[in-house]
Amino acid sequence: MLSCLRTDIQFYQNKILKDVKEMVYIIVTNKFPATKAKEVGKTYLEQFKKYPPDKSLETQVFRGAIKSDEDGITTIGITEPKEGKMKEFLRRLADGMAMYHDIKGFKYKIEVWYNVFEAMEVLGMKAPE
Repeated sequence: MLSCLRTDIQFYQNKILKDVKEMVYIIVTNKFPATKAKEVGKTYLEQFKKYPPDKSLETQVFRGAIKSDEDGITTIGITEPKEGKMKEFLRRLADGMAMYHDIKGFKYKIEVWYNVFEAMEVLGMKAPE
């Protein structure tokens, strides 16, 4: 899992980061079995202590939400890296997520989403305000 995450970061650094001038959102989704909830919760508290939100790197848009269903538990969080801090932010995020690698059944994905204004500019258009 770590090599996959490092590959994603390398992709973002080499391809996307050259084009990013303004605001993007990082959306992190975690999924794990309900039987691992306490272990994930303890790891989250350790991660939060070791890697607290750094206002010089990020703005938390949506700290998190949790749902459970027959497939287990899913969490989601949305962060906006500060301009020019994407590489440093992603490295720190990868280090924090690595803390979960030993939890059986824990899966996560890290996605980079453009805001609508950035996306429209890529198309040579301007989004309505």
